[in-house]
Amino acid sequence: MTTTLFTFVKQTLNKLSNVGIYPDMPYVESRYTKLINILNWIGMCCMFTYVIINFTNERYFLCFLNLLNVCDAATVLLLNKSRKYLSARLVMVGSRLVIYTIAGLYFHNGGEYFLVALLITTSLMFDTKWIRFLLCSLIFVACAAVILFPQPPLLGSPVPKEQAFVNMIVGILLIIGVVTYFKSIQRSYQLEVEKQRQALFSLNKDKEKMFSILAHDIRSPMATLENLLQLFHQDLLTDNERVETVGLLKNQVSQLGSVIDNLLRWSVRGMQGIQTLPVVFFLQPLFGEILQFFDLLIRQKQLTIHIQIPERLALVADYDQIAVILRNLLSNAVKFSKVGGRITISAIEKGDLIHIIIKDEGMGMDDSRLNMLFTSSQFSSRGTAGERGFGIGLILCAEFTRLNGGSISVESRPHKGSTFTVSLPKGEI
Repeated sequence: MTTTLFTFVKQTLNKLSNVGIYPDMPYVESRYTKLINILNWIGMCCMFTYVIINFTNERYFLCFLNLLNVCDAATVLLLNKSRKYLSARLVMVGSRLVIYTIAGLYFHNGGEYFLVALLITTSLMFDTKWIRFLLCSLIFVACAAVILFPQPPLLGSPVPKEQAFVNMIVGILLIIGVVTYFKSIQRSYQLEVEKQRQALFSLNKDKEKMFSILAHDIRSPMATLENLLQLFHQDLLTDNERVETVGLLKNQVSQLGSVIDNLLRWSVRGMQGIQTLPVVFFLQPLFGEILQFFDLLIRQKQLTIHIQIPERLALVADYDQIAVILRNLLSNAVKFSKVGGRITISAIEKGDLIHIIIKDEGMGMDDSRLNMLFTSSQFSSRGTAGERGFGIGLILCAEFTRLNGGSISVESRPHKGSTFTVSLPKGEI
């Protein structure tokens, strides 16, 4: 029962303080509007109490001023609800400037403290310079007049010192509350700006990665096409070779078109940053697609490919990201293999993980090179046939493996080849 009541009270207060605030409203503007709502709800309660007190003590004109203050607060809330924010602020400042000045001059009730609170609120609340300057000047003059030129009690008897003292405390608390609230607005705004800056930085990094992937995966087939066209251009092919090469060109163009379609589809999906969308898929067909991608390079180097992947072995991961990982690793295996070499591709199921192993018998790496793999400090090197690299593929492999809940490791020795192992979650179909 107590929890329900607390929740109801909290929801009611939140609803009252958010009058006129809508979801797409600028952050700072919404905070200003919320502050004005809070001040006016508190003001209505306080001034209504003063209406009763002053009416009981026969200060009818001051009671009338308090009643005007209640009506003014209600008007401000209605204007905020109608999204007439500037009008609401002008009504609030203008009416209270008059009410507090008259009350302070003739009833000596500590109105100058309310005017100081109004001065601070006005200086922080208005963005238009001339409006801010004009209103602040009027409030400053009114405050000085109340302090320096108090008038005789022509409109009723002055309030007791105790009531003036209470008004002074309320005015000071208002000043402290307004300043504290505006400081919290500034702090929250700075945190929001920093959060957006970090998000933008992360988004830019993701865009760089996607461009790197596009360049990396298109570069190899484009180089192959360039070599084939060079053979045609130099007329170095016999008729039979020309017919065979035309077929190879057709396959390469078809594969390149498929790769570009997949990459563009994936990049569009990641326009708001790289997203990992796990699905369950068989591993063997994916390797079939990837091997076709490198078919001509494998033929040119006369490489032997051994595939040892069970037909029903499945992964649960982002299909496109795993394709990028395996294309990069197989690209490196082909790139660093010697002519007539062998590449072994296998997959082993261990518990909830699938270990994908790509092993070549090529150039290998020493310890210094191994230590720089998967880091931004790695450098690129040319393959056994002079193939060019940019040193970015393995960084992407490591990150995409991590995003899919897996791990990647490597073993290598100079001139003995390299073995890359990618461990990923097992899927069930």
